[in-house]
Amino acid sequence: MKKLLFAVSALAALSLLAPSTGFAHDYDNQLGLYMTADANGATGTSDVGVPVTVFLVFTRPAKEDGTAWSGITAFDCQLNFEPIGNMFKIGDALNGDGFNIGDAGHIELGYLEYIVGLSAQIETVDGACLLTTLQFINNNVGEVNVTLSPASVPSIEGALGFVTPDQTLQEMFPSSGNAADPIFTFGGNAVPVEGASFGAVKALYR
Repeated sequence: MKKLLFAVSALAALSLLAPSTGFAHDYDNQLGLYMTADANGATGTSDVGVPVTVFLVFTRPAKEDGTAWSGITAFDCQLNFEPIGNMFKIGDALNGDGFNIGDAGHIELGYLEYIVGLSAQIETVDGACLLTTLQFINNNVGEVNVTLSPASVPSIEGALGFVTPDQTLQEMFPSSGNAADPIFTFGGNAVPVEGASFGAVKALYR
């Protein structure tokens, strides 16, 4: 009993220091921005005024029974940047033969929207689907946090969505574990991708 109480106390102390978000690959159907195309890189960068390439990656697309999908054929989401201003998008390349009818051209308004259809599926490679390769220049002195929200015309009301190879619609979830928490930070400390989220560890002791 003492060991359990000690563990709980230790976790409580860590919760004051650790970020509330966990960038985990232990959960299915997660969307995030990463420093590498395979979603094994950090989820932030401290480079200011220097072009940086980041990757919008969907990890572990899976059925309800946990069986992996071979890929996806469409997706919709919105990236939100806070604060607005001094963040410039200089490149944006969809992976595969597809088109985006969302508004991905107004980062100066604080968002990039993706409502993307594909003529052929984006393949899952080692548990990851690379959706889009983006290049930015951040000229903010402080941090710029990127969060996720549904597209203006979402395929699933109030959610992020993707379409499976058999043309069924399913929900995606932010890699941070919460739509209010950033999936990426410019001008701050990069957060490494972890094997399990801190939130999942805390859940064990509830």
